[in-house]
Amino acid sequence: MIGYLIKNNFKIMFRNGINLVIYIIGPVIISAVLASAFSALFESYEGTSDFKAGYSIEKDSDLYPYIDILKDIGEENGVSLTEYEPGTVEENIRDHDLGGFVEFGKDSYKVYRTSDAENEGMILSYLMSTFFNAVISGDTEDIQLRVEHPDYAPAIDSTDYYGIIYIVYFGWLAIVCAAGLLSNERRHNIPERLQVSNVSCFQIYMSRLVPLVCSVGLSLAIAAVFNTLLLGVHWGNILLSSVIVFVLIVAASSFGLMLYEFTNSTVAAIFIAFALIWVMGFIGGTFESYILSSLPEGLKYLMPIYHSNRALVELSSMGKSDYATSAIAISVAIAVVCSVFSVGVAGIKRRVK
Repeated sequence: MIGYLIKNNFKIMFRNGINLVIYIIGPVIISAVLASAFSALFESYEGTSDFKAGYSIEKDSDLYPYIDILKDIGEENGVSLTEYEPGTVEENIRDHDLGGFVEFGKDSYKVYRTSDAENEGMILSYLMSTFFNAVISGDTEDIQLRVEHPDYAPAIDSTDYYGIIYIVYFGWLAIVCAAGLLSNERRHNIPERLQVSNVSCFQIYMSRLVPLVCSVGLSLAIAAVFNTLLLGVHWGNILLSSVIVFVLIVAASSFGLMLYEFTNSTVAAIFIAFALIWVMGFIGGTFESYILSSLPEGLKYLMPIYHSNRALVELSSMGKSDYATSAIAISVAIAVVCSVFSVGVAGIKRRVK
């Protein structure tokens, strides 16, 4: 009996194939648009290697005694400071390919930086500020820069990032693809008819879950292939990435079907799912890259979508990720818990009726 139900539900879902088509072309179009729009932002995030900076100093400057110390500290932190004759700053930067320039006056300094070397300019400004704060405080014997080493964020371009992220986001909205199936059940009173048979609540649930997971999985697999062929998205470890996406689709489908059992309304289930997943996506890197996000890390860790996003992005850029295990474990936990609730609520409804 359950085999017949699954087969019949597959037919219903493919008969209402517009949602599946949206699941194929939607991620491709959105990925292409966002990858183009934010390409410059991702390029500006690329790490900065050692660079050269120039400086000039007035002959009667009070800062002369500190220049050698400053140059030594600069070398330790990847900034090579070279003295140039006072003149046009722009010419010195252009002619000597400098990452920035500092003009030392009698008792002050001024940092110049260009839009072509914004990262280098920021590092140079930080170096100057930190150094002279130490000078002002009188601590010139052992001046040390406070260097922070944040969690490693792998280099990745906008095409790979958004080409992956929106496969995840559409996967979490799996309940949308079940709209036709669930509406058909209500229209023909399928659950009520099955109550008089020997079909259990678990079998009815699986007859919905299996077609939904397979349909969404197939659609997103095609979308991922299009992203790879048309946009050049790199997936890194394809097998592990496929497992992560498949498990999150199972979790998302279970979550959506649980909402449907609680609300007994397709529209309400889709609306609630969309609202919750939008929030998860906002925090977890769907709309703003989690690499550049200023939101607290602890808040991101609470979002299941963040673990999937980060695992897949790091697999693409590094070939490995410490988040792969948590992404799979969280998705499995969600799938199990939501499935138990769905079957339990359906059983309570059946006994009440």
